[in-house]
Amino acid sequence: MIKQYNIAFFVFSSLAAVSAIGQLQRTEKEDIRTPRVSALIRNLASRNVAVRSDAAESLARRKDKAAVPALLEALEREPVDSVRAQVVAALSNTRDPASVAPLIALTKRKSPAVKAGALRALGIIGDKRASASVVAALHDPSPDVRREAVEAASLLGEKSAVPKLVELLKDANWRVRLKTVNALGRFRDASAARAVAGLLRDPKSEVGFASAMSLAYIGERSIVPDLIRIVEGKGTSEKFGVKFFAAAALGMLGDRRAVPVLLDGLKDKDPFVRANAAYSLGRLQERSAVPALIASLNDTHVLVKFQAAQSLGMLRDKRAVPGLCRALVDRKEHEDIHEQAAKALGKIGDPSAVPALIKSFADPDEAIPKNAALALGKIGDKRAIEPLRGLLRHKEAVVRQAAQAALEMLGDKAAANSR
Repeated sequence: MIKQYNIAFFVFSSLAAVSAIGQLQRTEKEDIRTPRVSALIRNLASRNVAVRSDAAESLARRKDKAAVPALLEALEREPVDSVRAQVVAALSNTRDPASVAPLIALTKRKSPAVKAGALRALGIIGDKRASASVVAALHDPSPDVRREAVEAASLLGEKSAVPKLVELLKDANWRVRLKTVNALGRFRDASAARAVAGLLRDPKSEVGFASAMSLAYIGERSIVPDLIRIVEGKGTSEKFGVKFFAAAALGMLGDRRAVPVLLDGLKDKDPFVRANAAYSLGRLQERSAVPALIASLNDTHVLVKFQAAQSLGMLRDKRAVPGLCRALVDRKEHEDIHEQAAKALGKIGDPSAVPALIKSFADPDEAIPKNAALALGKIGDKRAIEPLRGLLRHKEAVVRQAAQAALEMLGDKAAANSR
């Protein structure tokens, strides 16, 4: 469920923040408790993998340019992938221009692992002196090297690489094709659009997904018929099928030729296709889709209802108000639908939504009264003043702040003076 994902992300972020604080506190003490850079450099040559790993990790945090020569040597000799990745991170973090020439030299070594690591570091450092070596590595015999060369070319913004990248779309290794499709999307070069479109039905579904989104980023509308044919095709059994991404890409491209197939997409058997069809119709500002989007508020899948509510907010059509009000106050609905309905009602700005928005103040999820308060401020109906004043006593600070902001939007002098 959407809210569960949000909660999981919040918990993960909170734990990461606590970890970061602890790491900062440890770093402040490192001058006393951890080895000096010279000792860490010596540890890079240890026979013990754990010691080498710890040394590379510590050097990555320190970003000390004095370690660059030792790190370059370690990159060339390190046999363990995970440690080599930490060495690359340490080299990249120094951003030392002096490391560029030695890294370029390492791209000519026999070892694919060394070449791949050097290319990764060169891409992150972002020095244009590496461009020729990066482009040359695009046709290396090793797929790992080709992948890193593609990524480095993208990070360097090396547009001269586009023709060679187009050739790599036919690479036998699907991971190379995937990396290449993503890179061409970042370059946004219209000349690559037709070749990328050829991978929409790639045998590896991940490549097809990436192709659809890269086409959207490239912005070349000549491939809209290809995307339409994908969405018109048979439903996929995958949760995130190519049809799903193609439907999203059609909205991002902003081409109205997609409207009929997107309207049909609202009835697709795959809920993820229905959701992205709803999203794209909102992006296209397709007012004829309002009745169908209102009907989608009753879909069996929460993501479809969520996206329908969001798109109805984008369209700002008053016909959607009754359906959004029902979604807002229906206790059987998921809290994310309540929240999105409140936001949409604020964007539409119709006073008939005021009673439902006030009623939603009782929702136990603080996001709903918060967004309902802000919606009432946007609508500007004076009937909301007294209920909003009551919300100033809410137990959650974010709700009190939203009520305060709404009252100020409504011109309530008492609220403005209470600051």
